[in-house]
Amino acid sequence: MLNTMVLIRTDNFDKALIALADLVRYAGMEIRGKPRIIPPALSDWAFEKLVGEKPKKKYRAHVVAQIDLPPSKAIGRLREIHPPAHIIVIPPDSPVHRELLKMWGTFEVLKGFYPPKKSRKGEESEE
Repeated sequence: MLNTMVLIRTDNFDKALIALADLVRYAGMEIRGKPRIIPPALSDWAFEKLVGEKPKKKYRAHVVAQIDLPPSKAIGRLREIHPPAHIIVIPPDSPVHRELLKMWGTFEVLKGFYPPKKSRKGEESEE
């Protein structure tokens, strides 16, 4: 089973890191693997394919991450939170998803992302 992806478009990588943390903390998503940095042109192409129009705003930071939710659930949870970024859900059955997955290994890993700890009952924190 393929993971849904999210495309995060924002002004800088600090905001991208905050947006990823928000997805975990407030939207209850689990980030699978390490988020990757993608070229702006590829991000714009993905945006156009998924949204059906050319992006109106230029962003400097473009990050893609795999998450543990089906697209419809991810979209619903995104509507409930307000991360400091423009986030688009990429369904596993889309051409954009296939293209990004093919190129995944060539993308630079986003440094500095450590998922916020989720507290589980009966588990001791290691801090």
